[in-house]
Amino acid sequence: MKVSTLLPNRWGLGVILSGLALLGACSYTHETIPEPACPSLPAAISYKTHVLPILQDDCYRCHDSQHYQTLALGVFNMENFNEVKYWSTPANGQNGQSWMMGNMLSQPGFKPMPYDGVHGPSACEIALIKAWIDAGALNN
Repeated sequence: MKVSTLLPNRWGLGVILSGLALLGACSYTHETIPEPACPSLPAAISYKTHVLPILQDDCYRCHDSQHYQTLALGVFNMENFNEVKYWSTPANGQNGQSWMMGNMLSQPGFKPMPYDGVHGPSACEIALIKAWIDAGALNN
């Protein structure tokens, strides 16, 4: 088949070539956008100053004394430091990861937190909580 039967005039060829040029210009290459760097962590992380406000803002809506007995929501009460400390200790059989961190990081074998996948701590806040746990999860 001749090109002249497909494109009866020069304008048709120009339109097709212009369209191809636009498609080439609109091509997309996948680039990962780096997450913003977290500010440096404090030298001494305090439960009351650094960790507790994160838990209050992001976790208490399900993990407080009102939801404590509701297994569907807050299996443990984060208002109680002793429970936070317990769930922050490494879990047996979970590669030394605490249940709290395993859940927050959505690691295999843990329940992803938050349940809705939206209203939880940021990556920087999770890093701060992890550093607090790694330092012994002190009630300071």
